[in-house]
Amino acid sequence: MLRLLSVALGLGAILGLSGCATTQPWEREYLARPEMAPDDDADRSALRQHYLGTREGAVGGFGGGGGGCGCN
Repeated sequence: MLRLLSVALGLGAILGLSGCATTQPWEREYLARPEMAPDDDADRSALRQHYLGTREGAVGGFGGGGGGCGCN
């Protein structure tokens, strides 16, 4: 039983470490592209910024100004 547990833990460690990778400097340009962003849905992001600006009563650095009433 102990041997099976140690084999399972060893296999889990090997599989867990296989996800780590070193990125070379010339590969980083591909990771900086907009489509590689975690939230690539522009419509959802714009709606969230509009909602937050309306709720907070001000828009800071994301576009046009407006009041807290939602009548931008």
